[in-house]
Amino acid sequence: MHDLVVDVVAVAVCGAVGGFVNVFIGDSGLHLPTMEQGVFRPGYLGVVLVGMVAAVGAWLGTQGSTLTSGFVPSPPVTLRLSELSTAMLIGFGGARWFKSEGETTIFRKAAVIAASKPADGEAAATIATGTPFQALTAANRMR
Repeated sequence: MHDLVVDVVAVAVCGAVGGFVNVFIGDSGLHLPTMEQGVFRPGYLGVVLVGMVAAVGAWLGTQGSTLTSGFVPSPPVTLRLSELSTAMLIGFGGARWFKSEGETTIFRKAAVIAASKPADGEAAATIATGTPFQALTAANRMR
């Protein structure tokens, strides 16, 4: 059991590293979970957690071992360096997917708000070229 727990923790840490790297891509930056303009932003904690869960889930899914009584894998699990690097990539990819889903929600909200207001060229330019929250802010400022 001890080796399995150590392996799962190692994979989770690698997934967390992949998720943490993803924090600095896009407009989210390093912030704690918040609620802004009616949208939940999970912050770096949420992104890192998703990276961990994605990496552990993917790694456990590739293991051919079955757990016997006392959570002892049979045959024994061996963790390879290639699996740790894969865990980082899966953590990065899982976190990127999670952030993309959040950004899609924000853009949809901005589109709904902008569609209900009269045309505004400056706001349209910001919505087209800005980050998701810049687009939402521009849509909210339209008259």
